[in-house]
Amino acid sequence: MKSKNYALIGLLGALVAFGPLSIDMYLPSLPQMSVDLASSAQQIQKTITVFLVGFSIGMLFYGPLSDIYGRKKILIIGISIYIFASIGCTLSESVEQLTLFRFLQALGGASASVISRALVKDLFEQNHIPKVLSLMHIITMIATLIAPTLGGLLTQYFGWNAIFKLLSLFSASILLGVFLRIPNEFPKNSRPHFIKNYIAVIKDSRAWSFIFALSGTFAGMFAYITASSFIFVDQIGFSQLQYAFLFGFNITGIIIFTILNTYFLRKYSSYKLLKAFTLVACISGFYLLLISLLNFHHPFYLIIGLLMFVGVTGAIGANAIANLLNIFSQAAGTVSGLAVSFQFGFGALASYFTVLLYRPDSSLAMTLIMAICGFISFLSLRINKQLKNYL
Repeated sequence: MKSKNYALIGLLGALVAFGPLSIDMYLPSLPQMSVDLASSAQQIQKTITVFLVGFSIGMLFYGPLSDIYGRKKILIIGISIYIFASIGCTLSESVEQLTLFRFLQALGGASASVISRALVKDLFEQNHIPKVLSLMHIITMIATLIAPTLGGLLTQYFGWNAIFKLLSLFSASILLGVFLRIPNEFPKNSRPHFIKNYIAVIKDSRAWSFIFALSGTFAGMFAYITASSFIFVDQIGFSQLQYAFLFGFNITGIIIFTILNTYFLRKYSSYKLLKAFTLVACISGFYLLLISLLNFHHPFYLIIGLLMFVGVTGAIGANAIANLLNIFSQAAGTVSGLAVSFQFGFGALASYFTVLLYRPDSSLAMTLIMAICGFISFLSLRINKQLKNYL
């Protein structure tokens, strides 16, 4: 591919990174935000839940809107909403204001995540699409890896408001890139065709098996994201930077398991690997629940279980999406949008119940939700009779 295409891929990868940056960068600052805004841990944790709800809702609408009115126009509107909301987060003086602007931030940011994938199909030849998506995935993982550390540094030296100032500048620069690099052309799909695809996917029980497998572990990871900073910083005594490095350690686990998945795909089908990785998630979830029930307080026990559970989420996501696209090759955009929307919807539910059950002296709320989510992911592939002979 030409060098100018790599610049475009970098822009598309940055669009996909809106989600990870918006969530992961401010995780180390949650305890400090709780103090500064005179709010409880549960109130601050709800800002994550609200973001996930907004992101999930936005996912369902931006795809068809971009089909009807054009990718670039809808993307510009979405990013503009994100910039406005990020500035609002910076100026928030109460947890209620912050929660409102986080919801708006999610509604705007969802446009980047959805439309960036649609643009790949629009702008690149079919034989280049796998490589383009892989490069975008690498950019997303790098963003996820550095976001908590960067957020921890910003909070430590400049305060948590600096995180949202940086997100405002980042999104403004991406908006400029969209103006300059994204063409106005777009595929014209009719609304009836879009609705027909949705109905076909919803009626197929195999789709729900893969969506639940994907969403279960993703939701478990968000239970970890919601509660882990309070557990490791407030309960165990980690510094914000130590927590950021711990978070990065788990993201490194995702990268390692994803590389292993790529290697094993030479010998095994993605479906068989998906079943194996959901088993790992299920076992890891119940292991974490057990050490919470037994009050094993040493962080090593938690870190090992979290590494295994969080580590396999990337491989599970890749294999679940691959199987969905294999079954619904003529409705790839629809099934991808539905799957990702359910991902974030389940994440929001897991985050909500983690907040609801959270106690400041225990990790039980987090590990209980992770165990349940891991079991759902495991079970979803094993109770569907239509998958009995599926390879």
